[in-house]
Amino acid sequence: MAADAEVEMRDRLGRVLALLQATPLPRDLIDNPDQTGQWLIALGNLNQAVTLLRPQPQMRPGAVLAAPTAYETRGERVIRAFHRMIEGLPLACLGNLSPVIKLGLLWPLLMDLEVLERRLLVLPATEVSPYTARVTQYRRDAAVMASRHVAPDPPLRPAASIPVP
Repeated sequence: MAADAEVEMRDRLGRVLALLQATPLPRDLIDNPDQTGQWLIALGNLNQAVTLLRPQPQMRPGAVLAAPTAYETRGERVIRAFHRMIEGLPLACLGNLSPVIKLGLLWPLLMDLEVLERRLLVLPATEVSPYTARVTQYRRDAAVMASRHVAPDPPLRPAASIPVP
């Protein structure tokens, strides 16, 4: 049984690595409206990678499973909500999305990929290291993108200055 799990995880890791290698995150991905298509591809590929790595519910004969959304990660829920919001919109509208919103859609998927790395512990470290390196690079690139959009926290008003009706 453990050997089957290892073979299945090795197969999933191979598919995920192929997806990640086909998904560059250039540093101007969220800032450049001309990169909107590449950003959507990255979003889809990262979402698919998360779906491949997350635990799948075990099918038992005669058992009723919870709704498929019960097993979603945070990133998958964010992407599902985003798809509902943009349904029917022309893709040209997405070029005007704020860079912060674009990064906000990528970020949960990157966090999911980091968390799901623990599932790969059944494999030898030499097989997992390319995945780890790619996810680390994505996180670094996303941090650089985020650093360009850092805004100071708004000043807080003292409690006494809030008018009471």
